[in-house]
Amino acid sequence: RRANAPSPYLSAAKARNLSSSWARNEEDAMKVFFKAVATLAAAIVLAAGNLRTLSASAAAYTQTVDVVSSGSALNVEPTLILEADSFGKMQEIEQAAVRPASVIVTPDADMNVSLGGESKTLAETFDGYMKGRFIPVVRLTAETVDKFAAWMKNTYTVSDIMAVSSEIEVIEKLYADEVCYIVNTVYDLTSVSIPENRYELWQYVGEANAAGCNILMFDGADGRISLAAEYVSSLTKVCWAYADDKTEAVAAMAAGCYGVAAQSADALTQAAAIFAKDGFARAQYLAAHRGVTAYANENSLTALAAAANEGATHVEIDLQITSDGQLLICHESDAGARSTAPGGTWFAVNSSAKLRGYTLDDYSERYGETFPLLSEVVKLMKNTDVILILELKLDNGSAAAVSGLKAIEKLKAVMDEYPEMAGRWFAITFFAPYAEEMRRVCPEIPVGFLGYAKADNGTAWSSQPAMTAIGKKIAFLRKYNMTLDEELSAATYTTARNYLARGYTQNTWTFKDMSHFSGGANIATTDKAEEGAMLVRQVCPSGELKATSAQLASGKIQAQCKTYNGWNVEKECEIIPVAEVSPTEIKAVLYYRQDASSPYGIYSNLITLNIA
Repeated sequence: RRANAPSPYLSAAKARNLSSSWARNEEDAMKVFFKAVATLAAAIVLAAGNLRTLSASAAAYTQTVDVVSSGSALNVEPTLILEADSFGKMQEIEQAAVRPASVIVTPDADMNVSLGGESKTLAETFDGYMKGRFIPVVRLTAETVDKFAAWMKNTYTVSDIMAVSSEIEVIEKLYADEVCYIVNTVYDLTSVSIPENRYELWQYVGEANAAGCNILMFDGADGRISLAAEYVSSLTKVCWAYADDKTEAVAAMAAGCYGVAAQSADALTQAAAIFAKDGFARAQYLAAHRGVTAYANENSLTALAAAANEGATHVEIDLQITSDGQLLICHESDAGARSTAPGGTWFAVNSSAKLRGYTLDDYSERYGETFPLLSEVVKLMKNTDVILILELKLDNGSAAAVSGLKAIEKLKAVMDEYPEMAGRWFAITFFAPYAEEMRRVCPEIPVGFLGYAKADNGTAWSSQPAMTAIGKKIAFLRKYNMTLDEELSAATYTTARNYLARGYTQNTWTFKDMSHFSGGANIATTDKAEEGAMLVRQVCPSGELKATSAQLASGKIQAQCKTYNGWNVEKECEIIPVAEVSPTEIKAVLYYRQDASSPYGIYSNLITLNIA
């Protein structure tokens, strides 16, 4: 997935800068990538240069809070969020080994917080009960958002703070404010009934992204919470759920919600304890890296069709732009690297007609294929459920591709041509110009930040790779409203959880084998998508199962499961009871492990067991 060396048609100085930056970043990335999360100085918040209106009298707090374990064994743990009902409760849970990472409070128009008959200022609440202990979350409305913005500018600037609101205008206002853009936001959709068709949720995902928001929160009591969690996460956004009790919290966690909020800390911790076995609450997404390349040319229509047939949930493709403004698919900017074209045949200075006269040959010439147009890929995929991940290579970040060839505007034109594909793609990039232009031209489309992105002037887009200096990266990601596309490994797990808790979900860099199942990846971009075809993706998709008393006593049952490529298979699963509804009905989750030596374990959604 790494960026290529720049093409030589750029000016000599620009090419020299890009080349040295490219080589330097390759080396430096390995040196700093695995550094631990650092506590930041006050300069972190000020680094973006956007806090000019901050009052000299305003206090500033820039320390970030490490997210505590939820107490589960899940490969990707949910963040626990407490809606506080008393100041004393916050003090009580602070000492618990397993406790919420975030606390929600609701300030009034005077920025006072009233809980359990007590009232304190928001600053007193933060100083006395949250600072250094929890990620503070404030509920805001149209009536309180301006007062909160004034509070941030004149009373207390907290760099690691979140806000939740059901009003998209409130989120837009925070994101646009030159101080309050650092406030991460949650779009409260608990009053919205989750539709049966997942793509109807695109209106909310797109609206949230355009407003600068990465987290959408739904009602945990909604029977379609798993549909919302699956779809929202598939687009690199984060799905939270609000639960009224332990059973709803279990349902949300089993659905794969990355955040669960409740008024009861006990309900949250008891629900997390249900997931005591290693594995995934929701199956990983398998993104076929340039398609299935085991038996076809990468980024070819054959490779992409194979990916859909093998059960890939996403395909990752690389976009290039030609001199006549056509979007073709190829990883390198030099067509000669993947085809019968001579070396030095650069996309940006050659016509699509000329380039499509060559034959792809990185695997074999026998297919007789050429570089596909993006529109051809869309036509191939539009009748599937596969989501397109568009890596914006486009001459590797050159200004010519943005301003001269208007690459992002050409991309939007293709998207507009196929409205039936709405909600089925997002972009990833190493390069600042493309992220900025996507924000201007396609603000509803999520954009993922790839590692150590580079600007078109040859300097690093931000000073360090994305898995270091969490506070600085939070400000950076908020400024550009970017999600995080980054490697998740044992060495970076704590840092990744900190990002996830704040709404920056992670994809992964490319895996060469199936090792992603041993880590906590959300979307595993893999060279071996076909090897996951017969792995179980859903356990008991019907949500209901008949069981005998003997099976319940043994803790084992045969359940129908669905594989990635859509086959139905019977598998023996473990029964984990959650709540007894009646003597003949139990709410439970099922757990399936591929085999004793496999790292791949997966839970069902919350199901109903009817006891015979």
